[in-house]
Amino acid sequence: MITQITTVDALKQMFLEILLNKTDKISDIGNESVLNGIGYGCAKLANRLLVNQAVVEGHLFPDTAYGTYLDELASLRGIDGRYGAQGSSTYLLIEASPGTQYSASGNVTFYSTSGIQFVPEETKTVDDNGFIYLKVRSLQTGANTNVDPLSINTINNKPTGHIAVTNEYMATGGRDEEDDDTFRQRIKESVNLLARNTLSHLEQVFMKINPRVLRILKSGTDENGTLNLIVVPTNGVDFTDAEFNALLSRSAEYLSIGDILNSSNRSKPLNLSNVNWHYVDIDFRAELDESYDYNTIRRNMQIKVNKLFDYRNWQSGDKVEWENILYAVKNIEGVRYIPDSSFTPRGDINIEDGEFPRVRSFVIRNLDGDVINDNYNVLSQFYYPNTQDVNYQSEVLSSI
Repeated sequence: MITQITTVDALKQMFLEILLNKTDKISDIGNESVLNGIGYGCAKLANRLLVNQAVVEGHLFPDTAYGTYLDELASLRGIDGRYGAQGSSTYLLIEASPGTQYSASGNVTFYSTSGIQFVPEETKTVDDNGFIYLKVRSLQTGANTNVDPLSINTINNKPTGHIAVTNEYMATGGRDEEDDDTFRQRIKESVNLLARNTLSHLEQVFMKINPRVLRILKSGTDENGTLNLIVVPTNGVDFTDAEFNALLSRSAEYLSIGDILNSSNRSKPLNLSNVNWHYVDIDFRAELDESYDYNTIRRNMQIKVNKLFDYRNWQSGDKVEWENILYAVKNIEGVRYIPDSSFTPRGDINIEDGEFPRVRSFVIRNLDGDVINDNYNVLSQFYYPNTQDVNYQSEVLSSI
C-alpha cells in the first residue's frame, strides 16, 4: 500500500507539535483544553482522508486491493471476473472387442485411483483396431481433478466386450475457485495476454471453437492471395467442410486486417485444409510368447509406434526413422525376438512439408512368414493433447 494509515493520536500529536513550533503564545495544552479538542478534530479528519485515499488506491493498484475491491479493479480494466471451480477432462485409451459402444447418455463411469469420477462426453464404438480414444470429463470440480497419467483404470457399468482402460495423459483444466492472490496475479499479467504472434493467436481461437484442433501450419497463398492453412487434428480424424465453415465464420472477428485485405474473396479470407497424411506401412516377422494375447501385443505396439510421431512437435524436415520403430515394437511385453533383416520399412522415410506420418498397415508375421495378426486395413488411432491457454481464451476470446 502506497498510503500509510496513521492513527488519530499520532496525527493529533503532529498537529499540536506544529502548532507549538509556530507560536510562543501557548505554553501548555491540557487534555481538556479547547486546543486539544481542535487538534483531535483535525487529526480525525486527516485519518479519514487517509483511509479514503487508501480505498481509492485499492481500486487502482492490484497489489493493495483485496476482496470486492479486487473485483471492482478487474471490472474497471475490462478483465474477466474470478474463475469459479471447474472440472478437468482428458482422453481415455480403451481396449475392447470390436463393436463395443461407450455412450455419453449412458451410465458408464470411470474412476481414478484418487476417487475422481469421469463420464464420456461423446458416444464412440470400438472399430477393428480393438481400441479407441474416448473423451471424458470429471463430475467433481477443483484442482484435485487433474489426476495423473495412468491413474484412471476402473469402470462402473462396463459394456459387454470391455477389456481395459487407462489415461495416457494427465487430466487437465480442473481448478479451484480463484483466490485473491491468483486473481491479483492474473490482473497484473493481463497485458501480456496479447503478446503472441498471429498464428498462435489463431490456434487458440480455433481450439476454443473446436477442441479437436491441435496445431495450425502455414501452407502459402493461392493465386487469389488467400492464405492457406493446414489444421492438424488431435485424434487424426479429418475435419469436415461444416467444421471448417464453423471455424471461419466464428473466428472472423479475430482475423488480422492483413488476412482480410489480402484476400480477393472477402467471404473466405482463409483457406483451411486437412493434413496430407504420409502413410507408413509396417511389416515384420516376430517370435511372440504364446502365453500372451496376440491382439494385446499388436495394440501395444501400434500405440507405442504412434507416439513416435508426436504431431505437437513435428517440424518441417523431420523424418520417420525405421530403427526407432523397430526398437519400439521390440520393447513390448510378450515379444521374444524380431529379426532386423525382415523388417519393413528398412530405411528412413522422408516426409514432405505439410505432411504428417501415419501408420496405415501393421502386419505381424511368424518367423516362417505367415501372418499372425494385422490391423484389418484400418488406420491406427492416436491422440495428442493440445495446449489451451485458458486465461487467453477467457479474456481475449470471451465473445466466442
